[in-house]
This record gives sequence, structure tokens and C-alpha cells, in this order.
Amino acid sequence: RRILMEMGFEEMPTSKWVESSFWNFDALFQPQSHPARDAHDTFFMKSPALCNSVPEEYYQVVKRTHEDGGNTGSIGYGCNF
Repeated sequence: RRILMEMGFEEMPTSKWVESSFWNFDALFQPQSHPARDAHDTFFMKSPALCNSVPEEYYQVVKRTHEDGGNTGSIGYGCNF
């Protein structure tokens, strides 16, 4: 938080201070090994170590889409999620 505030960012009124990489990258179908993920400011938190759970059905849809395209007509990224 301090780093971002020092860079000129301002806080928005919200109860969600941290988003997991699932919602920031995976749910947007950015491959897990894609170099564009490195270009984003990603901070890894010690506490909480885990994010709120992702609904299992939605997680499976995202996983299948990454791996083999799911039911989208795509071939997916062809790697384990």
C-alpha cells in the first residue's frame, strides 16, 4: 500500500484491497506462462496466504478453457492449469 501511495495512487472506497491472480489473469484467459503477466505490478501477500475461494464450477470452466479450449471452439493453451 505504501509503495503505491508514494507513486501517487489514491485509495478507492472498497472492501476488496487485494484480488487474486485467478481473477486478474486466469479468469481473463491470460496464459499462466505468458510474459505479459510479468509486466503487471503483482504483489504476493504473506497474510492472507490464500484468497477467498473461487466457485468450483467456474474454476473448472476456466481450467478447461486454458487446457483444451473447453467448449469455446478454441484449442486452449495446451498446458496443465
